[in-house]
Amino acid sequence: MTNKHNPFDHFYLPLLKHWGKTHGLRSICELMCRHLHEKFQPTHIQLVIAHQAHWQQLLKMDETGIHYYYPPKNIDDDKHIPFHQIYRATRQQQPYSLSHNNYWRIFIPLERHSRIIGCLIIDFPANFRCSIDEFLLLGTLLASELDTGLMSETIQNEHSGRRCAERELKQTQNSQQLLLESLQSLHDISFLMWRTESLEKILFTAVDEGKKRLKIDRMAIFLFDDQKKIKGTYGTNIHGETVDESYFRSELHDHWFTSKTLVNKDYLVVQEDCQLFHDCRVIGFGWSAYVALWDEDTPIGWIACDNLISGVPFYDHCHQLLKQFAFIVSQHMVRIRAEEHLRHLNRNLEQRVHERTNELQQLNTKLEAISRTDPLTNIANRRVFDETYTTEWCRAQRHQLPISMLLLDVDLFKTYNDRYGHAAGDDCLKAITQTLSTIERRVGSIFARYGGEEFVLLLPGQDKNSALHIAKKAIEAIHKLSLPRENGVTSNPNIVTLSIGVSSITPHKEQTAQSFFEQTDNALYQAKAEGRDRFMMMD
Repeated sequence: MTNKHNPFDHFYLPLLKHWGKTHGLRSICELMCRHLHEKFQPTHIQLVIAHQAHWQQLLKMDETGIHYYYPPKNIDDDKHIPFHQIYRATRQQQPYSLSHNNYWRIFIPLERHSRIIGCLIIDFPANFRCSIDEFLLLGTLLASELDTGLMSETIQNEHSGRRCAERELKQTQNSQQLLLESLQSLHDISFLMWRTESLEKILFTAVDEGKKRLKIDRMAIFLFDDQKKIKGTYGTNIHGETVDESYFRSELHDHWFTSKTLVNKDYLVVQEDCQLFHDCRVIGFGWSAYVALWDEDTPIGWIACDNLISGVPFYDHCHQLLKQFAFIVSQHMVRIRAEEHLRHLNRNLEQRVHERTNELQQLNTKLEAISRTDPLTNIANRRVFDETYTTEWCRAQRHQLPISMLLLDVDLFKTYNDRYGHAAGDDCLKAITQTLSTIERRVGSIFARYGGEEFVLLLPGQDKNSALHIAKKAIEAIHKLSLPRENGVTSNPNIVTLSIGVSSITPHKEQTAQSFFEQTDNALYQAKAEGRDRFMMMD
């Protein structure tokens, strides 16, 4: 039952009442801030989110009011809340709090689909205290709205960008036909790259087809290597032929275009009436353009273009054309790298699955063996005997074959345990088991521990004479083992002895396995009654 004096009831009930009627992430964030301020008077509220691979600030509330930022703004680490505190909350994925002379600060990670997507930080007056768990519901509600709201705003931004692109196309009517042809060329190039199966083929196709279809004199693609240096891939020689330029290496800071594309994040930079180079040698003059290749916010290289051969000017429509071309090349590079990485992961996963499957099979085999083995004596257990006995009895009954059984019991074993201890009793059973395991090795026979100091020897296909012979060998083997004991009451009072019940039968349909076992058990009882250290057969 809810505590009617709990202040959080008065916080959540009106909040939830208005929550479902509020539209848009900004409105929900402002609603949350107003209700928090009304009920608990926090001094500072900050909402940070994971946006484009960075932690950024979406919302802040302080003495100046509520401030909502979209796109989110970067977090300044030397401001009100140090980033290492936020990082701790998102890293450990658990809420926590900090006490200070001037405030009490709580951190609530926002989790959605098992992934931390943000963190809500609230500063309360220093004298305010409550359980941080009371704010977990707020975190869950906010995480859900954050996940949906950011996606909605991203889609709206994309739609807005597309509408702007459409307006720009309408304003460039003079080059519309040329642009449409170029766009078709981009589509054709993209289709050709889609059909390639390696990064090297994508790079060759981009340079070779890009020149022909976009009417660019020369084109080359440069990428970052592992040391963040520029390396060549495929390019164009002074005759316009596509050549392998993988030999080319250069430091990043040696080129004018790197700062503009990396620091300013301009996707395209153009120089008019400049020197044109090939293998670091000046070969002419004209315009030179560099288009950055990106994997989201990470630069991966450039596409270089110039007009060395024809001297054709750089038209306005080429800006958008080269940007789109670079975007297509980037996406195909990212795709093929992801596919290669996925294939590598799949191979590793298949190998691990194969290894784990083999391990599991081995463990199952071992477990099956353990489940069928008596842990003390390391011979078959009662479960194995019961299964085998049922099978062999049915076979003997169906084919009218003889079947024999020996029930073996260690004489006065309780007294032995009481006198020498259970550890000695265990050693005694192990020694007896090891000895009896060797007296009958014919195929089909099974020697098992039936329970406690009692053992059973099943002899499928063997008659009365064979069973009696084996019982005699068992008695003699235990005599030769000569396990010492005191105060025995058999004819061999100073050693451990056995009593054995023997039965043999060719079963008929009206006879049962249970009655045959009881017959053997009665024989064992008779052997004990006759003075132990002997075997008896019931006729």
